[in-house]
Amino acid sequence: MSVLIGELVKSGIRVLIYSGDQDSIIPLTSTQTLVNGLAEDLGLQTNVPYRVWFEEKQVAGWTQAYSDALSYATVRGAGHEAPISQPERSLLLFTSFLTGMPLPKA
Repeated sequence: MSVLIGELVKSGIRVLIYSGDQDSIIPLTSTQTLVNGLAEDLGLQTNVPYRVWFEEKQVAGWTQAYSDALSYATVRGAGHEAPISQPERSLLLFTSFLTGMPLPKA
């Protein structure tokens, strides 16, 4: 999978990878390790350091971005299918990514 993601990034397609923080199938630490390794392999620089993001003044998760090409986010309170367990947070995450806007800081 990381080879495919790497090819997408190299071709100029922005990629968002996200995990629910309560996902018991694919732990967020595994996803974060994959994303960090991929960014290193592609020589991408961190342009948004690992930070919290918010939805209606509540912590909605954590995010990090690399060279405006690869973004990683967690969704607080979400399981393996984040849009089902946290629809509002997931919508905010997807909308921000698709419009090229950063996730809310507060």
